[in-house]
Amino acid sequence: MSVRLRRVICGVAIVAAAVTTLLAATLSAPASAAPVTALLDPAAVKALIDGRAALGLPAEVADYGVDEQSGRLVVELTGSRTPAVDALLSGVDPNVLDVRTDAPAPRHHAAAVKGGDTIISGSRRCTLGFAATARGRTWLLTAGHCTRGSGTWSVETAGDVLTPIGSQARTASAGTDVGVVPVTGSGVQVRGLVGSVAVRGSTPAAVGSPVCLYGSTSGRVCGTVTGLDRTVNFEGTIQYGMTATSICSAEGDSGGPYITSSGQAQGIHSGGGTGRGCTSYLTPIGPALSAFGLRLLTS
Repeated sequence: MSVRLRRVICGVAIVAAAVTTLLAATLSAPASAAPVTALLDPAAVKALIDGRAALGLPAEVADYGVDEQSGRLVVELTGSRTPAVDALLSGVDPNVLDVRTDAPAPRHHAAAVKGGDTIISGSRRCTLGFAATARGRTWLLTAGHCTRGSGTWSVETAGDVLTPIGSQARTASAGTDVGVVPVTGSGVQVRGLVGSVAVRGSTPAAVGSPVCLYGSTSGRVCGTVTGLDRTVNFEGTIQYGMTATSICSAEGDSGGPYITSSGQAQGIHSGGGTGRGCTSYLTPIGPALSAFGLRLLTS
């Protein structure tokens, strides 16, 4: 091959490389090089921004969409406009945009957990009692015969959706039918409520006082306190220091909270008897909390 021919081939290669570089630069040029006017087709602007959003949205953007009346792209920001937002909107005709600030930041709502909710672990179905705290951690009280040997617990919310609460539940020593589940699920928001009643304290109710049980099977059922400091024989399992009530309960109510109309927590449901009327038994809230060194969560 002659020297002249080699020079020609080399020159062609250089020109081709330059054209390729120029073409790549043109294709990757910022959108500002060609402003997008979409007043006649507002969906085109949104499609453009959607394509950019697929690579990541600035944290300041709450939402955006086309306003049907004005035909402009409304962009809601949680704060002021930043360079990242400018980059997202680059190349779009300002007349097409309506950028607004100080919008609330959207968040997914966590499962709101409260006393009386149904909690499930495998084939076990019990009731959530009260929420309590200790050492910067939140715990949920229920019956000890529910937590003994259990695995991961979930709470049943609207639409029979199960949201994980946590695992590694603890059970009090024999004679006290109380267990606790640590709240480790990220989608759980614990409230100091029993049903719609705010938990205000834990003043014990006297014999004859009205009290209500919230069970996952029975719902809200009410009666009166009929006895204090009872030793109860649950089919050979002895429980001490229990409070007796005239409330009728059912399977699945175990662990449910007893509370007064003024929001005073009374205790955790253990079981009941049938026959002449109804009798239900609860572990008083004081011993239930002290068994684990917990503090009642109030509203």
